[in-house]
Amino acid sequence: MTSARTPDIVAVREQLWKMIRELSFALLVSSVLALLVRMRDLNLQLMKQLGELRRGRPPSEKLKRLQRQLMIPFGETERAINEARVAAANDEDRRTSDKAGPAVDDASSSAPQEPSTEETPAAPKKSRVGRHPGRAMLPAHLPRVPVENPVPPELRICPLCGVEMTTLGHTPCEILDIVPAHFVVKVRLDETVACPKDDTIVSAEPPPQIIERGKLGTTLLVESTCDKFIEHQPIERQCLRMERAGVPVAPQTLGRGVTAVIDLVSPLATLIAEQTRGPGVISMDASGIRVLDRDAPDGIRNGTMWCWINDSWITYSYAPSGDAESVRDFLGDDLARDIQCDGTTVTNLIEREGGRRPGCWSHGRRRFAEAARGGDRLALDLLKLVSPLFAVEREARRAGDTPDQRLERRRLCSVPIVARIRAWIDEHRGEIPPKTPLGRALGYMHRQWARLILFLEDGRIELTNNHVERALRKLVLGRKNWLFTWGDLGGERVATILTIIATCVAHGVDPRGYLHEVVRRLLAGWKQSQLAELLPNRLVESCPHLRVRAPIGTALPAAPSPPAVAA
Repeated sequence: MTSARTPDIVAVREQLWKMIRELSFALLVSSVLALLVRMRDLNLQLMKQLGELRRGRPPSEKLKRLQRQLMIPFGETERAINEARVAAANDEDRRTSDKAGPAVDDASSSAPQEPSTEETPAAPKKSRVGRHPGRAMLPAHLPRVPVENPVPPELRICPLCGVEMTTLGHTPCEILDIVPAHFVVKVRLDETVACPKDDTIVSAEPPPQIIERGKLGTTLLVESTCDKFIEHQPIERQCLRMERAGVPVAPQTLGRGVTAVIDLVSPLATLIAEQTRGPGVISMDASGIRVLDRDAPDGIRNGTMWCWINDSWITYSYAPSGDAESVRDFLGDDLARDIQCDGTTVTNLIEREGGRRPGCWSHGRRRFAEAARGGDRLALDLLKLVSPLFAVEREARRAGDTPDQRLERRRLCSVPIVARIRAWIDEHRGEIPPKTPLGRALGYMHRQWARLILFLEDGRIELTNNHVERALRKLVLGRKNWLFTWGDLGGERVATILTIIATCVAHGVDPRGYLHEVVRRLLAGWKQSQLAELLPNRLVESCPHLRVRAPIGTALPAAPSPPAVAA
């Protein structure tokens, strides 16, 4: 009757009046108190959710930040306030006495005071040497454009003898700048030749275009595709930018060109999906995407975008619904394998088919972090036990461990940590009410325990599923800008282009340059039998300029060797 979503006020009123008529005042008082407690708990829960939604940044799950948030214990808050009041009162008394002046006797006041011979040592100046690395050098691969900065003519005359001075040299000063893009209209002159002796006439064939007889060029359409799915600029916003430059283009025209680019490169996404389904541990997660549908009640319905990662191969797949059938559609009949994911029940079919579902320790830790932010200091004890697990994984990444080396490191370092975590859960699980935030966190960890400890058996399994959530950010950032896709076909096209972009990034390839090169080759008639040569790991060998250069002052880590691809 006191549901948070559909409270039955009429039933509550009838129940209370029934107790009054029966003179069950003790039951009436206890029922009213229980109702108040229930409303208080619901209100606190809603206020916490509202506070999380109003946060300026996502809540941190790091142990140090959680400890700083709970620096003052809740039980000692009143004592801390009283101590602060006493300190404020003492400061007020001290300021009052300073204004009145110090009380001294006549003898001490009339005696002359000797000047103090002690000198206060000057604080040493803090040097910046060694603390700041200095200005970094600009990238050496960028072209240098010389810009002359001559001495003005009136200053070239020597003020002493009046002779014109000669140039001794130049002092270089490098400044990073950009040349703004501008629109041009290419006028293609299709030649026609005729035989002078008869009526034979031959005209040059028009070069292949993304859209036959279209008015938008190939470079413009590829750039627009990259702007939308790499820089997350909607088509309408791009058209506004073009209009400000004096080039009016209808959003429908530009949108059709972008879809043509995606359809052209879609065979590459199919090959990437085949590599993602290959041998190895697959990590997966899903996120929703809004789809425009005229048949839907409000014109909008929700679809599901799955993200699948296997080594450096990343594939996005769209499904109208996020059910188990969509998982089967991507994996096919090969379900008896290792699929790392969260605790969703959608992927239970993998275990029924004989596969394994390694769990995610970030999902388990997240619930204890929420309980700690709510004021439960007992949750911090578990977070302190879990924190060394992540430290072991960080050390393995720094050392560049192979899967076998990482498994050996886990057996030496992580197994004792996991044993202490299990003992802590068994000790407190029976004491904490299951409906509290800490109780729900303990319940999740207990139910997922068999899956959470699978990383101790296989060095290929990750401790968390965070790398998939990071890959899904490309979709999340995009849908905040372009908001919708047009039907299921639009969702499939979004999955296609995100697959290519994410795989390029995972292989250290510039996605924008890659799309330009691939579209150029496909339009030139690239053979379908050699399509595997256009995959990012293959194309970068013949086009080294596509490799992403290291940021200033850092080194680009070597990408893991991808599996061989059959031509």
